[in-house]
Amino acid sequence: MKDDYLIYNRKGTFVTEKGYLVSLRMRLWQYPHRKESEFPEGYQLSWIVFKLTSKRERVLFDNHVDKLPHYHDNEKEAFFTWKSLLETEKMFFQMVYQKFGYFNYE
Repeated sequence: MKDDYLIYNRKGTFVTEKGYLVSLRMRLWQYPHRKESEFPEGYQLSWIVFKLTSKRERVLFDNHVDKLPHYHDNEKEAFFTWKSLLETEKMFFQMVYQKFGYFNYE
């Protein structure tokens, strides 16, 4: 079961410093025996922040079977080099804050 490997499931709605109302959804799983290239350190992630007025305005980081870690900035998609989970999270929030403005998600 996928939920057996779920590490966290974070959700929230926030107002950014730029005045946008955004939704954050972050889910992270860790699988002991997955292909390292697709699931670095065994991690599968699905992290997204989007404007509630337009779900097309988004930053999404994910990975899945047959697809290396990558991000979506609106409709643009690009792969990135995995360094660590912490570095990936930093990159995610840098892109989110640049696009929407800062908000405290914790």
